[in-house]
Amino acid sequence: MNYIHKSVAILGITSSVLSGIPVAVLAAQEPQTRIQQMNFQEYYNQGVQKLEQGNFNGAIEDFNRVVQLNPRYYEGFCLRGLAKSQLGDFKAAVTDFDQALRLNPNHTDAYNSRGTAHAELGSIKAAITDFNQVLRIDPKSVDAYYNRGFLNYRQGNHKLAIADFNQALQINPKLPDAYGNRGLAEYALGDRKSAISDLQQAASLFQQQGDTQRYQQTQALLQKIQQ
Repeated sequence: MNYIHKSVAILGITSSVLSGIPVAVLAAQEPQTRIQQMNFQEYYNQGVQKLEQGNFNGAIEDFNRVVQLNPRYYEGFCLRGLAKSQLGDFKAAVTDFDQALRLNPNHTDAYNSRGTAHAELGSIKAAITDFNQVLRIDPKSVDAYYNRGFLNYRQGNHKLAIADFNQALQINPKLPDAYGNRGLAEYALGDRKSAISDLQQAASLFQQQGDTQRYQQTQALLQKIQQ
């Protein structure tokens, strides 16, 4: 059983792009007419709304217009890539994230989202490289620690996974997914006591957050471990 973070989640790993999508910014970009600017902002805002509503095809159409009107606006490429990821078109998503990063080499959301796409494509080394890059730019990125930890867990690197989940929980101590996966990694290493403690904490947080399904799943797992 693996814990899937309740966010824009792919393969159990997180992408925080939707939480705090930036407003359209035209500064330091190509000069545009007033009409072009209005169209750019209109399409961008429509795309953001459709993305949040789960209308990913509609969002892609709007972000197509955004990058046509402003080919240097990296957020348009990043969010179009996110919409493509949500539709399972991970190769096309990676291409968009690549373009976003060419335009802004310090764009942590693009690295994190590209990492999730690489992971879905089975390119684990490339995914971990992207999460490492996020942490180089932003050492306090909960998503990057959690994502890297999740992949380390999936690869059987349980000690590395625990270290990453420890870092994620230092930053956000209310992340049930990190407790749950840390518990599973501890159990894999034979530390049954710590595993039970972490799984109990995960269950408690799932319950507090109203996630009944995963609360029940975690409780069932606890019963198996405690037998």
